[in-house]
Parts: sequence; structure tokens; C-alpha cells
Amino acid sequence: MIREINLYNPALAPKVELFSGVAVLFALAGVLALSLLAWTGTGMQAAGAALRESAQATQLAQAQAEVTRLAQQAAQRKPDAAVREDLARIDALLAARNQVMATLDSGALGDTGGVSEYFRAFARQTTGGLWLTGFSIAGAGSQIVIQGRTLDAALVPGFLARLRDEDALRGHSFESLSVYQPPAAPGSQDKPAASADKPAAPPDYLEFRLATSARDQNRDLRESAKPGAAQ
Repeated sequence: MIREINLYNPALAPKVELFSGVAVLFALAGVLALSLLAWTGTGMQAAGAALRESAQATQLAQAQAEVTRLAQQAAQRKPDAAVREDLARIDALLAARNQVMATLDSGALGDTGGVSEYFRAFARQTTGGLWLTGFSIAGAGSQIVIQGRTLDAALVPGFLARLRDEDALRGHSFESLSVYQPPAAPGSQDKPAASADKPAAPPDYLEFRLATSARDQNRDLRESAKPGAAQ
């Protein structure tokens, strides 16, 4: 017969206290302190936000009041008559300037570069035995008359061809070209005056005239330059 003996005595086992009264009190105190800190921080943040909101509301009210005041002042002001006249005059000048610029850009006035380029072109094309006695430029370059003299009629076509290569005259079409013997001039030391039995000898040069318009082919520039001549 076998007997089992239980030697374990619960009374003799060590006792472990999980929570003592002092530990619980300290834990509760810590939790309370943390809660107080959190509540204090939240309250300070809320108070700051309330102050900022109040300041912004005050600034907004001031801005609205200023806008209202300025709007009332603007409504009470009357436009100055002198200022309106100046503005109308400036608008008219601007409109006139824009119209002039549009006309120039459209090319309706022809060549607006002035006559200086024509002078340079004529000076570059000097030819021995040929010289100019006058020229006229009208219609902003659309009407040109060139008048001169030459010792040889064959020099005139070459002179005309070289003029057409000049930038100032490129694109201008000469409708009329005439070369003729001028009438006999009054007598001088070299050429005595005509007599009944001996007529005066004609000059030893020829005259020529170039014109962009056929209606100007017979216009003598020397006659228009005389005092009292019709223009």
C-alpha cells in the first residue's frame, strides 16, 4: 500500500502585494497632476485664440469703417472740369497720333524718308558730260521730275539705269523721258548774236527731262523757280 504525502503548505508561501495603498495614492496624484497640466495648457491656448479672434474682428471692423468712409468721400467728390478738359485733349492728341502712325504704316503717303536720300543718290551718280539743272520731288516721292543737260544723248539711258539701282529711287517708274535740242540762246562773246543773214547757232549741249508722271514731261523747273512764276 502506497501513501502520498503533500508537503506543500499554502500558508508558508511568500505573499506578493500587487498594489499597496501608498502606491495607489502616488499613482492617483500623478494622474491628477498630468490632468491639471493638460487642462491648463488647453485653457491657455483657447484664451490666446480668443484674443486673436477678438483683435482680428476689431481690425476687420476698422477696415470696413474706413472703406465706408472712403466710399462716401468718393461719392461726394465732383470731377474737376479742368481735369476732364485736359483728359479729353490728351485723348484727342493720342487719337490723332495713332491716325498719323496708321497712315504712315499703310504707305498711303508714299516715301516719307525725306529728300536727303534723293540728294545723296543724285550726288553718287555724277557722270562726266552730264549734269543736272533742277529736280522736283512732290507727293512724298510719288512725283519726281529730273531736268539736266548732257553733251551726249547716249549718256541719259545709263544715268537713268543707275538711278533706278539707288535705294531712294528703287520702285519709282519714270513714265516720261525726253532729250531735245534747246533753242539758240542770245549772243555772247563765244557765240555772237544772230543777224538777218546768219541765224544764231544752237547750244552745243542737249537738254533732257525725266518724269514719273507723263503730265510733268513738259514742265520746265527753271520757269517755276523764277520770281512770280505760278506754282
